[in-house]
Amino acid sequence: EYRAMQRHLTKKYQAKRLKALEIYFTRKNPKVSQKKISRYANLIDQYSSQYGLDPFLVAGVMMKESTVKENAVSKGNYGLMQINWNANRPWIVKTFPIKTKKQLMVPENNIRVGVHILAANIKKSKGSVDKGLDRYRGRSLASYRNSVHAHYLAIARIFKKL
Repeated sequence: EYRAMQRHLTKKYQAKRLKALEIYFTRKNPKVSQKKISRYANLIDQYSSQYGLDPFLVAGVMMKESTVKENAVSKGNYGLMQINWNANRPWIVKTFPIKTKKQLMVPENNIRVGVHILAANIKKSKGSVDKGLDRYRGRSLASYRNSVHAHYLAIARIFKKL
């Protein structure tokens, strides 16, 4: 599954891991500035580490949700990680210094909340990444899981080549 290549998670490989994320994000959305791409990669790496998730998995979710578009809005979902504000607002405002949709759209806030939600969903699913992804999505959808997994594997391939 997603744990096949744990080596990339160590501090020793941080620079290489960030580079793999940056390369992939640039390939998938070349319109995003290199400065933003680098910032997103660093935020994903930071919050993934904090919440005990694989940054390539988080990046896979972000790619599927928004294709690295920080202003993405779709059906009540906002930002890079497509957070459903109405469904999550009550606990977000209690847990984080985020009180408005506008604040949720800030990349640092959006990635942090998205990683928090994903980690909580995987934990609720007894460690099952696929079931955690279903919870993140809001329903079981194989095409969603497969897409996230494909992004994950593509980033892992870049990492291996560096």
